[in-house]
Amino acid sequence: MEFGVFYQIPCGEHQTPAARYADAMAQVQLADALGYDMAWLAELHFARRFSVMPAPLMMASALSQTTERIMLGTAVNLLPLHHPLRIAEEVATLDVLSGGRAVFGIGRGSNPNHYRGYGIPLEERNERFVEGLEMALRAWTEESLDYAGKFYQAENVRLEPRPIQQPHPPVYIASNGADTFPLVGSLGHSILVTPMIITVAGVSDGLAAYRETLAEHGHNPAGVKVVVNVPVYVGETAEAAKAGFAPTVNNYLGTLRSMQNNSRGSSRASQLSYDDIYNELGAVGTPQQVIARLEWFRELYQPQEIMCWFNIGGMLTNDEVGRSMRLFAEEVMPHFRNGAP
Repeated sequence: MEFGVFYQIPCGEHQTPAARYADAMAQVQLADALGYDMAWLAELHFARRFSVMPAPLMMASALSQTTERIMLGTAVNLLPLHHPLRIAEEVATLDVLSGGRAVFGIGRGSNPNHYRGYGIPLEERNERFVEGLEMALRAWTEESLDYAGKFYQAENVRLEPRPIQQPHPPVYIASNGADTFPLVGSLGHSILVTPMIITVAGVSDGLAAYRETLAEHGHNPAGVKVVVNVPVYVGETAEAAKAGFAPTVNNYLGTLRSMQNNSRGSSRASQLSYDDIYNELGAVGTPQQVIARLEWFRELYQPQEIMCWFNIGGMLTNDEVGRSMRLFAEEVMPHFRNGAP
């Protein structure tokens, strides 16, 4: 099983964007050194307390110059908010800068403020998403692109630069609604899931639909990956871990509650408590406790990667996050990589 780190970079009243970016950059560099496989960066807009990262590909490009082996992906780029040719160019540029380490993680999003801010009707998001993905993939794989869609058109366009990875960087699609799982399965792409958003049972049922649709459309299940986002905190003792993770989780949940009227995707998660995260949705505790929880997730979801969210609400110091990341890399990851049953 592989392991990634996830960032959306929330920024509190007494924090600065520059400091929050510096911490996240340092942590991804640490993840690279410790042997984590992926760094996932979210695209979010117009809500400082929730995130100050509207342009994750810019951060990924900076990280491409200060890391050596870790893959650099978006979780996710909100594809309907972008012209597909522009985002295809930017992802290809990241792939070139990183030496072939770009990952194209995309989703539709559901926050009306994002769509309102960009002047795009929310009701167009599904069609724009499907059309945008088709256009981007064709731009990467066709010598010269002609495209006549409802929202996007192109005539005799040749994309430059071309990605290093062929035929294109791997595609991962976020699935946080029941209708998305079969869509991703029909398209044959890898999938990103977040139990906090749609419940443990919702992910389990959704993945069953995803795998069924994969088979129905003739896609090879061995050619795709399931990635599960999990809040993670590892401490020397159970008590220290539970207490240490509480402030950052509570800040995240408080932010969601303040935004619940503006974001359909956050409405369910905004009702959660820290105990919900600790008891069911996260992996918090000693290394052995975290191993046990991840074993449960592995049996339930059969994922190929756990996306670790080490500082969910942005309230932990860089040193606190670093200690948790090191314990995880040294005492948890080997259990899943050294042939453990």
